[in-house]
Amino acid sequence: MGKLRSLCFLFILVIALCNCGNSKKNPPKSLDEINSKSVADNQKTKLILEALKEGEIHITDSVFGKTISLIGKRLNLKEKINPNQMLIKDNYLIIDNWGKDSIFKIFELPDLNCISSFGIQYFGPEGFVSPKLVESFDDSILFYIYENTDDKVYKVSKNNLSPVYYLTLPKQNLSLSDKQITFYDNNIAYYVASTENDKMIYYFNKDSLPQEKVIKDLVLPGIKVSSTTVIGDFGINKQFNRMVFAYKYFKRLKIIDFQTMKERNIIFNAPKLAEGLDDVATLEPTNITHFWGMSPRNKYFWILYSGRTPIDVVRDNNLGKKYIFVEQYDWNGNPIKRYKLDDWGYFSVDEENSKIYLVSTVKPYSLIMYNLNDTLNSIE
Repeated sequence: MGKLRSLCFLFILVIALCNCGNSKKNPPKSLDEINSKSVADNQKTKLILEALKEGEIHITDSVFGKTISLIGKRLNLKEKINPNQMLIKDNYLIIDNWGKDSIFKIFELPDLNCISSFGIQYFGPEGFVSPKLVESFDDSILFYIYENTDDKVYKVSKNNLSPVYYLTLPKQNLSLSDKQITFYDNNIAYYVASTENDKMIYYFNKDSLPQEKVIKDLVLPGIKVSSTTVIGDFGINKQFNRMVFAYKYFKRLKIIDFQTMKERNIIFNAPKLAEGLDDVATLEPTNITHFWGMSPRNKYFWILYSGRTPIDVVRDNNLGKKYIFVEQYDWNGNPIKRYKLDDWGYFSVDEENSKIYLVSTVKPYSLIMYNLNDTLNSIE
């Protein structure tokens, strides 16, 4: 019996050693071989990102490899929508909806039951004129609403699915503000805002004096100083201490570590604005739109990419050739994957469940879901 136990022990030991010898480590490929990785920490997965390497990186779209085409599933909504913006928080989907009955609609996922709708468009104490949805890192806050006509911010909590006035942000001496805001916590926010001929990233602390300070200028070197040339999308990641700005008329990204303020610029070889254009010429629909919306998430940030002029987009949509790209990056700006969706509109990524939701802005307006794990996706 003792010999049998010894033989069993030796057999198990040999198998274990063979498995160890055959294990291989395949580091993920990325722009500079830096990518996100995870480690087990008290039975929880904690994401780790390498330190940000400063400088300029010049690349082409070939770094994504082959584009993955996704076929969307049209979802049935009882409510009519006319979408202007969308975001996902936990198991809620929120739409900024230009409807006659209400502006904001909150749906539960995955059943898409509408659990709250509110907000009417008019000048007044309880009305909204030009509101924007603002994401929150606070578990108790579902989202914020920023009204850019008066810089007021409202919060919508999970316990009370209706807007409550929160604070008023400093004005930038413009008739209509264009702030893009992310609240870091209850007191601190980061936002991008235009000045008369520039665009800055600001740090805001409601409990400090002064409340606001500039931390980064977004003007591009060699480009005419103008607030229109630096239109783009802004997002932050609290866990990685990163912020990113994606330029609309230039295919380039600015990644910033907001603890060290180190900066990295990812510059694609792509068409860009002609030099010396004034504000009117910059906004002409004959100019190519690059980045067109961002969904910053825990592991990655995701960006809508057009690569066409607005005139071309309208023409293709009218011909039934609707499409838009979604590009996936890690929080150091390394390209991961590129997807092609079969419609056009506003989007938000449900990273936990590997889904992209898109609200089509092409009639008939619809809500579409894309499964990132769909094995039937075609590769171009």
